[in-house]
Amino acid sequence: MVLSALKFDCLVVGAGLGGIAAARKLVEAGVSVCILEKSRGIGGRLATRRLDGESFDHGAQFFTTRKKSFEKEVEQWIANGIAQSWFEESGHVRYRGVGAMNSMAKQLAAGLDVRREQKVDSIRFANGVWTVRSEKDSFECERLLLATPAPQAVALLESGEETFGADFLDTLKTIEYEKCISLMLLLESELNLSDSGLIKGEPGEPIATITETSIKGTTGRPGIVIQSGSEFAEKYFGEPADSISTALLGALPFQDKLKVVDMFLQKWRFAKRKEHGLSAAFLKSENEPLWHAGDGYVAARVEGAYLSGIKVANSIIESFRKAGELA
Repeated sequence: MVLSALKFDCLVVGAGLGGIAAARKLVEAGVSVCILEKSRGIGGRLATRRLDGESFDHGAQFFTTRKKSFEKEVEQWIANGIAQSWFEESGHVRYRGVGAMNSMAKQLAAGLDVRREQKVDSIRFANGVWTVRSEKDSFECERLLLATPAPQAVALLESGEETFGADFLDTLKTIEYEKCISLMLLLESELNLSDSGLIKGEPGEPIATITETSIKGTTGRPGIVIQSGSEFAEKYFGEPADSISTALLGALPFQDKLKVVDMFLQKWRFAKRKEHGLSAAFLKSENEPLWHAGDGYVAARVEGAYLSGIKVANSIIESFRKAGELA
């Protein structure tokens, strides 16, 4: 059976913060947009999981502001009850989502056309139109934004017989990522490791950070989130969850104090982009109406993903205006 294509001005592949920010900006300009997300949830690394009824952030633990434009946006998020301050360190406030980090993504995506569990199988460009097919549906659009981690975008562009711009692909391939493994633990009693609830760089590899969730305010009961260093994640990524959990717990100097009620382990293949020489906020193909954006550009953090999304949206809007397709 041939599926009738669903038509939009622009398709966004990936419902992380960059894709959500871009879609919001495009919709505000009058562009019809649909976001395709392969997972059941949205937000990318603004990720939260429930353990016995408690919310554990197992991706980004917080975010900061460096640019004035993002600072103003966060002020609006706070006013709207989307974000709140957590604590201040070295002159920078650490912010978190109200309730949890994923709650922030959901609220920012409210009102957008987001199609979940839409894993894109193929993309094709012919006669000025993109045809994007998922396991469930077929879509058509005039502009295409890939807002996935760069390696996933490369795999998608190289999956078919069609050849896209070599320069575009070559640049995408320079964006590489560190891995990370998150271990969430619901505990019987508090550990009281720090005043803020966040410990960074101690004791060091294999552990990058430890977050005390009840102090942070995401759980009503004691809990911690352990996030591994990149060296550990690279070494253990293919190992079973039990082996990884044992190794991470064994590195804790307070392991004997842990009384675990429940636990869950999450692997992040594309946790944080490595340093590169790119200065652009996004990538645009010279051959097709194709863009790529996300935290692979401006900065390897929440702010970078958001600003990349806003700037790529402005580029897409300008392309519509130049073509006389948007006022």
